[in-house]
Amino acid sequence: MFQKIQKVVMAVAALGAIAVGSAVVANAASNSGTSGQQGAQTRTPPRAQGETALTGDTAEKVKQAALDKVPGATVLRVETDAQGSPYEAHLRKSDGSLVTVKVDKDFNATAVERFGGRGRGGPGHGGRGKGETPLTGDTADKVKQAALDKVSGGTVLRVETDAEGSPYEAHVRKSDGTEVVVKVNKDFEVTAVQEFGPPGPGG
Repeated sequence: MFQKIQKVVMAVAALGAIAVGSAVVANAASNSGTSGQQGAQTRTPPRAQGETALTGDTAEKVKQAALDKVPGATVLRVETDAQGSPYEAHLRKSDGSLVTVKVDKDFNATAVERFGGRGRGGPGHGGRGKGETPLTGDTADKVKQAALDKVSGGTVLRVETDAEGSPYEAHVRKSDGTEVVVKVNKDFEVTAVQEFGPPGPGG
């Protein structure tokens, strides 16, 4: 009789140990997955040299302009912009992708850039964006001139409509060999100069 009771107790203890072990493993896996997702989601482009965080009323206005442009997004940070615009906001969209919204001195959003959406390459920058078409005639000439006035000594690789916030854009190779995208508004004024091919999330 005693032996039977002892076996039952041992069996119950073994089952308890298995249950506890499974719970620990499951919890660890859950925590690991959550941590990995949070790590991927919180990765944003590094702040460029010369850019500073915005505060107070200016920060609030830039945040609002960015959210008006990208509804449903979460603002990760707002700062001055070293690439052509007075301000910029880094956002996470509802689908998890990251974008940078350029904001002018009047707190109007002038461009929306995908983070890590384009790769570095030769002329053509790895392909024209979806929905973008080449510019021709007088419009092409005006966009080229605006880009060259902004990037003195550069070489225009191509000009086209812009699917990311501006009417037009020009792809330009600077005299030092680096490539930039110059955003141009409907009045043929440059609103932003973007370095081409920032590192993508996880890259």
